[in-house]
Amino acid sequence: MEVLMMNVITQFKHQDDNIKISLIDMSMAAEVFDLVQANEAILRPWFPWVNSMKTMEDETAFIEYAQIRYQQQKEMVCTIMVNERIVGMIDLHNINLSTRTAEIGYWLSVNFQHRGLMQACVDEFCNYSFHRLGLNEIKLLSRPNNQASRNVAKRCHFVLKAEIPVVRKIGDYDHDFVIYSRRSDLKADYR
Repeated sequence: MEVLMMNVITQFKHQDDNIKISLIDMSMAAEVFDLVQANEAILRPWFPWVNSMKTMEDETAFIEYAQIRYQQQKEMVCTIMVNERIVGMIDLHNINLSTRTAEIGYWLSVNFQHRGLMQACVDEFCNYSFHRLGLNEIKLLSRPNNQASRNVAKRCHFVLKAEIPVVRKIGDYDHDFVIYSRRSDLKADYR
């Protein structure tokens, strides 16, 4: 996996906004924590980790963990910035450099949804992952009733591979998932 000298991994224009996808670091802790707290109600149904993000110490511990996992080449946790303001997150997790696969996850502040921003970020992040990190396949797992996430998957050239009941235990609950896949040979337009 490419080691980055700066924490910005990609930047692009979306509509009239300047978008950056940057590796998370400690300087972002307060802003990310405040954003999670402000969006807690929309995040909780999809992300059980929200329940454990109660203090700034929880956020800094998560960022430390994310940085360790990045050094181990297992995860790549990034912020989504619009005009230098953090508005969400996107990540690769379960990175396997032997099989050249990973899974993608993302969320966006309610104030920035329904503008095509997440679709642009997922598409850009996937292209970066294929062309700069050398991945061949990225999987996207979604809950069946998360229509917004499923729509992003479809618009970003992910193909539905499976609908699996109780594929993962998250917290105290088992969850059904749908699994999408995007392969590197589908779209090769990384800038």
